[in-house]
Amino acid sequence: MWGKIEGQRLRLAKMCIADYCLALREESGNVDIPYVVSRINNEFRLVPESEMPSLINDIGYFFHCLDNQQVEALDRGGYWKWRAVSALEAKAELERNLNQLRT
Repeated sequence: MWGKIEGQRLRLAKMCIADYCLALREESGNVDIPYVVSRINNEFRLVPESEMPSLINDIGYFFHCLDNQQVEALDRGGYWKWRAVSALEAKAELERNLNQLRT
């Protein structure tokens, strides 16, 4: 075993599988998410069998989110500028904005 994927990387992994399911649906017109996730898990042993229903549900949620996304692109520079802001800086800016609204 290589270790565990958790947190943001886990969410990205689930999103990648959901995106794969979207691609399958685009090719064939239909996709059976539980079947696809089960096949992937059987081959790559992502989670124990007892966690399969949860994994299928999680990937289904990501699938529907990606399928219903409305924004098609983000500005790369703006995104990286946002990513460069630390959590403390972002919290301080939020507090400043909230205080301005109170006055």
